[in-house]
Parts: sequence; C-alpha cells; structure tokens
Amino acid sequence: MDEKPNQRRGLLTRRESEKAEARAQALEAATARVEKARSRLIDAAMAFCDGGISTGQLRAVRELLREQEARLAALTREATAPFVKGATAPASPSPESAPTGPLKQGAADGETLFNSDALVPELAQMLFTLDQKQARLEEDYQSGRINAAQYRAIKKHYLDQREVALRLQMAHPESDRWRVVLEEGKTSFLMQLNEAVCRSMSLYDLQNRARLFAEGDVPKSAEDSMAMLRTFGQGPNPAKPARMLATQGEDGSALLLIPGMYTAALVVFSQDPPAWQVRAMRELHTNFEAANRSALTRGERHSLVFPDVRRYIRS
Repeated sequence: MDEKPNQRRGLLTRRESEKAEARAQALEAATARVEKARSRLIDAAMAFCDGGISTGQLRAVRELLREQEARLAALTREATAPFVKGATAPASPSPESAPTGPLKQGAADGETLFNSDALVPELAQMLFTLDQKQARLEEDYQSGRINAAQYRAIKKHYLDQREVALRLQMAHPESDRWRVVLEEGKTSFLMQLNEAVCRSMSLYDLQNRARLFAEGDVPKSAEDSMAMLRTFGQGPNPAKPARMLATQGEDGSALLLIPGMYTAALVVFSQDPPAWQVRAMRELHTNFEAANRSALTRGERHSLVFPDVRRYIRS
C-alpha cells in the first residue's frame, strides 16, 4: 500500500528535475542570444561611426539588445530556486552560480581592460574623465541640483559610453572608432529632455481658500488637490509655516503646495523637480508675503503686489 505514494513522489521528483533542466537550457540559450545581440550592437556602432547606417537603425539594434537582456533577466529570476527546508545541493551547478547576465560580465571586462596594457593611454584618460563626470553626477543628485529622471538618464548614458567604447577597443585595437562613442554633446540634451518644467503657479488665501493669483496653465487635477489646504488650518498663522506637501496629478505632473503665514502657493511641474527648483519657488512665495505683509495682516486683498513669474513658467 506504500508503493503508490512512493511512485507519486518519484514522478513529482522527475517532473521537477525535467523542469529545472528545461529552465537551465532556456537560460543558456538566452545568454547566447544576449551575447549575439551585444556583438551585433558593436558592429552596428562601428557601421554608424563610418556612416554606413542611420541613427534609427543603430537605435533598433540597441533596442533588440535591451529586449534580449530583459528576457534573460526574467529567466534568471525564474531559475532562482526557492528556499526549501531540507533541500540538498544539486550535483550540477545551480542557476545561482551561473552568470546572471551580461551586465556583470561587461563590468568585469571593463575593469580588466582598464587595468591592463591593452588599453591605449588616450582612451584610459577619457574613461578617467568619464569616471569624474559620474562622481560629479552623484554629487549633483545628492545636493538636489538635478532630479531623479535626469540622474537615471545621464548615468545610463555614461555606462553605455564606457561599455561600447571598451568593447570596440577590445574587438578592434587598431581602430580609434571609440572616439565617436565618447564625444561630448548628448549629456546636455538629456539634461534638457528630463528637466522639470514649471507649468503654472497660483496663490490661495488660507482664510477663505479663494484663489488670489494664477500664472500659466493650472490643470483641473491641481485645483482638485487644493483640498490639502484644510491641513493648514484656518486663518493666518503667525508661527512658522507648515511643511510643503507634494503629490502627483492624473497626467503625471508634480504638484507642490507651499504654505505660508497667510497664503499658500500651488506650483505645477511637468515632473518631480530637483531641490533647487523647490527652494526657488519657496523663496518666491516667502518674498511675496514679506512684500505684502501689511496688506495681508489687515485682510486687504485688492492692493496686493504679485510676483512676476513669467520667466519661471514654460508652456
């Protein structure tokens, strides 16, 4: 009577073994496809440097590599065995001990080339300059001079530059085509592309929630967020102003609510702004209340002098 349970356990064990073997084969095939796509990207980069293909064609080859890398990452996650109490280590190498993807391998290649005699001095100097740029990028992000989107885009650009330049020099040491990869110009474009644009600024009376001033396009989602004004209490507050509040609009825009003693400023950005833009808007609001303190204290609203924010706002 004990034979049937044993047979079922044996069948389940065989099935699990077959699944593990199939995952390992799929992982190996995916790794090979990534390496092939990476090799094609290097060839395409060289062809682009020679004027043989267009920017769109180079971008298509790069997207193919990213697609293969994403599939490899998904397979690697699936191949990671769950923790099972009492499980014994397999005789063959587990997926965890296998290479997890080309990024780690590429980093190792980069370190080897950077520390070896195979790297030409001029390329080594340019890569050292690139490292300095990455260090400054980290400092700019930590100090709030750039936002998260700018940081991610530029860091990825620097990593792509390093990897493609090193692989080009390794595959064709007699060529200096890697120069095109490390040329200046794209960083400023990425900064502009991912910067937070101020869309509008409006001022509201904390006592009656009435809008006193507006410049730019104030979306409906921003108006709906004014319910947060209730958190600041009724009437003028002689104490220190409350902390700023931030939320996200339906269209992905960033809404920043800046409370003061008598009024609150609602600023709409295209995306999350860096710290320096937030400080600039808070200072602008603080200066507005300081310039109109007498009128605000007396409750006069018709004689207020509003700030000129047109230079801050872009439609």
